Amino acid sequence: MSREELLRALRSLSVETGSLACLGCGYEHNCSIHGCAVIREAVEVLEEEAHGN
Repeated sequence: MSREELLRALRSLSVETGSLACLGCGYEHNCSIHGCAVIREAVEVLEEEAHGN
């Protein structure tokens, strides 16, 4: 899977919040209508690495 494919998959998964894995993850207070905070952060980190920041 390429970096772009991974980012695309993570972005689509981020809105699928509320599963059992989400309960008590410790970051759920940062989730919103924008989706899972953990997945959104992973996307951000991968994008920064791709741009060399």
